[in-house]
Amino acid sequence: MVSLIVNMSNLSSTMKFKKTKRNSHGSIIESLPSDLLIEVLTRVASSSYTDLFNAKLSCRNFLEASDDKFIMKNISIEKFPAIPWWQVKDEVSSFLKACKESGNPEALYRQGMMEFFSWKKVESGEEYLKRAMEMEHMEASYVYGIILLCKGGESNEEQGMKLLNAVKKSRKLGECRKKTKAFILSMWIRNPIVKCQELMNYHAKTCGRRNNGGIGGKRGWWQWIDDREDDEDKDVEEVNYCEGCMWEDEVSLFCKLFR
Repeated sequence: MVSLIVNMSNLSSTMKFKKTKRNSHGSIIESLPSDLLIEVLTRVASSSYTDLFNAKLSCRNFLEASDDKFIMKNISIEKFPAIPWWQVKDEVSSFLKACKESGNPEALYRQGMMEFFSWKKVESGEEYLKRAMEMEHMEASYVYGIILLCKGGESNEEQGMKLLNAVKKSRKLGECRKKTKAFILSMWIRNPIVKCQELMNYHAKTCGRRNNGGIGGKRGWWQWIDDREDDEDKDVEEVNYCEGCMWEDEVSLFCKLFR
């Protein structure tokens, strides 16, 4: 039923129906409960903001339901630049603000990245990243895991490695690296704590399984994942060192992006 309604909303944005057909279409949608309309629009919005906009134009019921917070929480904002280098229109700014206030994970992630790395609001930036991570946002999980390892301490390191292992297990580690790198390179970096961070603990100096300096020393971090993105486990096995050393090299090379 939901897929049928979604298809009807998409068709209505690209085809011109006769008046009788439009009235029939409208009467069907008007008879649906509001929670079902919201579910329909949430599915549309999660794949494309443009499709949601077209659905809003298709009928009054969709337009009225489109401002629901659940929809704003799940809407895709990937087509909006993470850091616009020009003044955005008021309606765009209001829309992105509404997404953030509704708990949209991508909006929370972007806010966290800017506050932590660029605005020197470390505590609030970390909290935004944590909230996005808790909603299973992959890049947020990756960056927050790196931050926890940088902070040090048994509890932080354990949680940080757990998050990074989950990202790796999802087979999206390479994608997270690429997106994170692109985001960082688009910002003005003003966080001196991260810029000067080095991770050289006792374990790294004494681990007997390190091979030629680890991944970073052997092949180069970003190139390593790009070359063998679909076979990460085998690649890690080839360099033959422990999990702690692997993620420590990850952090060390991540920090080099800020120099």
